[in-house]
Amino acid sequence: MMKQSYRVSIILFLFISVFMGDISAAQLDPLLEKLTLSGYMRMRTWYTGSSIKIPGYFPGSGDFEQVNYEDLFFRNRIYISVLPELEIRSVFDISSKFGHDDFAMGQGGTNLVTRDVYALFRPGENMEFSLGLMPFSLPGGYILARDATGLRYQHDLLNKRLKLYVSLIRAFDDADTGYNDTTDIPSYADDNIFIFGGDLALLQDLESQVYYVLEVDRYTSSGDEDPDFLTHYFIDDGRQSTLHWLGIHNKYIINDFNLKFGAILNAGYIRTKAEYTDEPFIRTDILACLWEFEAAWKWRDLQVSLAAEGATGDPRDAASGGSFQDIKASHGFSLIAVDNTGGLAIRGSGESSWYGLAGQGLKFQYTLFNAVLVKLGAVHVRTLKNISWNGSSSTWYGDECDLEAEYKYREVLSVTASAAAFFPGDAYRGIVQDSSHGVILECMLGASVTY
Repeated sequence: MMKQSYRVSIILFLFISVFMGDISAAQLDPLLEKLTLSGYMRMRTWYTGSSIKIPGYFPGSGDFEQVNYEDLFFRNRIYISVLPELEIRSVFDISSKFGHDDFAMGQGGTNLVTRDVYALFRPGENMEFSLGLMPFSLPGGYILARDATGLRYQHDLLNKRLKLYVSLIRAFDDADTGYNDTTDIPSYADDNIFIFGGDLALLQDLESQVYYVLEVDRYTSSGDEDPDFLTHYFIDDGRQSTLHWLGIHNKYIINDFNLKFGAILNAGYIRTKAEYTDEPFIRTDILACLWEFEAAWKWRDLQVSLAAEGATGDPRDAASGGSFQDIKASHGFSLIAVDNTGGLAIRGSGESSWYGLAGQGLKFQYTLFNAVLVKLGAVHVRTLKNISWNGSSSTWYGDECDLEAEYKYREVLSVTASAAAFFPGDAYRGIVQDSSHGVILECMLGASVTY
């Protein structure tokens, strides 16, 4: 698949080169005026270390304690104005990782990803249609589907103070890309998502967003029973669902004070695969909620923030009836514990995996010498249920300290550095079943160029 992508890219590049060579300067200028190019390149080097177990990253017991690796990310945005009211937008990502180990961050390799390709049509002053491949995001930074095609319509009312929107989406996250590969069982995604929402900003300093989401996920694999198993083993996908989300997010800004708070109610049911039994699926009814809060106060170059986030459920079981079903998250609560923005992710790895956890954090942000942005954070996370392990029980999941610094040169070149330490609590040790008392560490040094 990647080889085919590279071949297509090379052929396309050669075709454009020949085509552009036949265009005169007079013809080229109007064409360039219709193009808008932007993006950035980022290079980071990481150090991660842990002697305590982290599922999917470190096995614990002192067998593997540190990993050094680098990652490269190159994002390209190309917007083409076909007509004054019609625009084609595309986003392409190239990412690669070097020095990865199986125990740490997964496999390396280079990926060329078509993130967005869609048309934006504005037939009237208060109307907007979007059609194509695009990320469908909810307020608060939550992403329902990264690889999804669909239609979105937005209508503005009350002098654009009220924005109503509806989306119809077909999602393909985790679909089998090797359908024509005869060495594996082909699979396809049947995930339909519907969104209805509104963004209300009647007051200048107050904004409120309300939405409803319905997801009907029928991701299915084809194939017959596996004869190697003594009992029936169904090849069907391990998770199907009919889920509802009802959310509200509010933002209040007055002078140097910023307040954000919101909640999402999650209901419906999921069906998980029942392996080695005569029953193909086990149904679990879902009733859960997620909440978030952040209050920030700024005084000159100093900003102090108090943040809290959490979700109901069983911290040991993402499929329990009270566990909030994952929505992918694009925001970061911490650098290691939950919703990370790179590197390790004990709970998250790009997902909003708050189920059964509640966290509070105090963050400081200071601009040094009008050039260096320094961030310092302390996070405390607890489980919503007692976790028993080695004769004791606790809700203390862990504490984390984060330090970040960023230097910008002319808004184009930035150099960043970060360091984080997570101190596991007794509840964390009970969940991973590792009685070690090690500290989980992460350091990063990177640079990026924006164009």
